[in-house]
Amino acid sequence: MIHPIRSITRSFPRNGIRNPFNAYRFYSKYHLNDQIYIHDNEKGLFSFNLTPEPTTLAVGWCDSKRNVTPGNFHVNDEFVSLLHKFIGDSIQNDFAFIVEAGANANLFMPIYDFREIPRYGRIPEVDNIYGYVMVNESGKIVPGSYESNNLYRICNGAGLVKLSDYLYEELQKKVKK
Repeated sequence: MIHPIRSITRSFPRNGIRNPFNAYRFYSKYHLNDQIYIHDNEKGLFSFNLTPEPTTLAVGWCDSKRNVTPGNFHVNDEFVSLLHKFIGDSIQNDFAFIVEAGANANLFMPIYDFREIPRYGRIPEVDNIYGYVMVNESGKIVPGSYESNNLYRICNGAGLVKLSDYLYEELQKKVKK
């Protein structure tokens, strides 16, 4: 599915004549995750982003829009660094994990990708876990306790990264900077 968005810079050319064909940029969405926007890339690859704007920091690149696999998806290491830094700095503000922390007092709790949410009381697959945080005796996430998981994969057999609502909204802002 192609979604048009307004392109202010191209809508009004210098000569004052508006060209309706230049008024839109096009993108599509990743079929397994509506948080991911796909843009054509001048290098012949498709860029996978968290926003409709093609110039924001990409999650990664692939030569296919639909057949995205761990073998053909090229992860953007800069995005992975941003993801782990943001989780480490502010996961204690994410309501999805605040609620879960209440049931995990005095434990290390996994912070996981939402592409495959585990059933209650189950531990997610290791390549779906961003990292772990310490939960104190009151069931609160200890700020600064996040440790990333080196086995986490942005792209695995279940698809591309899927973030909690909080992480998605906040990372959309961060990738624009």
